[in-house]
Amino acid sequence: MLDTKELDQVRDYVIKILPELLRSEPEIATTIEGILAQQFPRRDEFARLLDEVQASRQATREGFEQVDHSLEEIKQSQLGMRRDMAKLQSGQITLSKQMSGMQTWIDFVVGNLRNEKGQTLEDMFAAALQYGLNNPAIFPDSIRLRQPLIDQQGEFFARGYATEVDLIAEDGGLIVFEVKASAKPGEVGFFALKAKLVAAQNPDKQVRGVFITLAPTPEVRDQCQRDGIELVDKPVGLF
Repeated sequence: MLDTKELDQVRDYVIKILPELLRSEPEIATTIEGILAQQFPRRDEFARLLDEVQASRQATREGFEQVDHSLEEIKQSQLGMRRDMAKLQSGQITLSKQMSGMQTWIDFVVGNLRNEKGQTLEDMFAAALQYGLNNPAIFPDSIRLRQPLIDQQGEFFARGYATEVDLIAEDGGLIVFEVKASAKPGEVGFFALKAKLVAAQNPDKQVRGVFITLAPTPEVRDQCQRDGIELVDKPVGLF
């Protein structure tokens, strides 16, 4: 068996004569190529391996991109669901308020308002009128119920005739209103006279007469139109 020194000498000799052997003995080159092929890939195989590695990296990259895209779609879907839930909850709240407002309005018109603890009649009227007249600026302190109305000069009634009227004070104006669960044309005519008397006694203010009732007859509608009275038979803005 050769020692290290002898192996070095053999290696140096092989390196020295190898180029000449390859030129003079082509079969030696073939033998060496076969040995090398067993230990290392050929150029074409190496190129193929590189292509496979690149293809694998590309597939991996596309896989991660697909995962990222799927995660983004899931995220957007979750955001959409949250928005839809928020809209649904908002719609439920709005619907609940509308139903509550409608019930308050109906109770108001039929005279069935329930006085809850701490509420005054003005509080209840204000809540109903805000909804029914679609006017959020109607507050309890703007409502004047059962205000004395006296025709001192006999302009529309007998001289000294005394009655009462319900008012809503607006900015620079007054709303004279009357509520009837069911109405007759004569009641509209009588209310119109009271509204005219209020207007005559308040020449510096714009006065509106509003008659509120449910399911008015054609005769009641005609009477309101003739007397210039606003008829409200359902909450303003509802069809």
